[in-house]
Amino acid sequence: MSGTEQASRPPAEHEAWRRSRWEEIAGPNGKAKVVANGRVAGREPRTVAGVPGRWSVTEAGALTVTATAGDGLRVNGEVVDGTVEVPSGSSLELPEGRAGFAGGADGFYGLVVMDPLALERSGLSGVDAYPYDPAWVFEGRYRAAPEGRRVEVGRLTSPRSTEAVLAPVDLVVTIDGTEHVLTVLEDMPGQRLVVFTDETSGDGTPEIGRWLVLPPLDPGSAVTVDFNRATLSHHHLSPTVFTCPLAPAGNHLPMRVEAGERALTRGSDA
Repeated sequence: MSGTEQASRPPAEHEAWRRSRWEEIAGPNGKAKVVANGRVAGREPRTVAGVPGRWSVTEAGALTVTATAGDGLRVNGEVVDGTVEVPSGSSLELPEGRAGFAGGADGFYGLVVMDPLALERSGLSGVDAYPYDPAWVFEGRYRAAPEGRRVEVGRLTSPRSTEAVLAPVDLVVTIDGTEHVLTVLEDMPGQRLVVFTDETSGDGTPEIGRWLVLPPLDPGSAVTVDFNRATLSHHHLSPTVFTCPLAPAGNHLPMRVEAGERALTRGSDA
């Protein structure tokens, strides 16, 4: 291999990240296999699209489901016939070979159901991305936000809706000598997420923007900001299942960020 080829080849850690990213999408528990995804909070029983039973949270904060044997729901291998408690981490078995799990704590839970054939039916074969470019790797830092801050963001429901999402810190990053401050969301507990748009949005990348998933560090912490790891939102995998947040006001970068993922590929498009 020539020196030029060695210089242009992505570093091994980036190639490993790309493999893990595809595993996240298409692996045994891949997002592309998710056919139902819902949240449960509050004592009022509710249904979750694609999941049998009526789900609620007890006064003590435990997740429960009420179903009949005819609904075909199993929790940790046991048929549900009546009302049962569903501990966080429980496995779910549903009709037609679908399976999933329940997770959460402190009165806020999520249900995820997967169909092993969903990926095959979708024709999804890969993710198109810009060539790796080390110039799009920066050192940023977290800036403290007011305790308990929430910001109003759009959500990709049908019709569109808005929601006040926890935003515990801001990300400060300097690009070409200009400091940019981006709001960091915590849409899921323990996950720091920057949803951003740039001048490629709608002209090379999705109009709804892309994601940077960052570590849950304390305010003042340094954080690597690698736009080569900008990803498409889960919404592209299944628009009716993943009602992801849109970019908060101010999370637009006035430049073309030609790094990271661009589009899903299907069949012969790969």
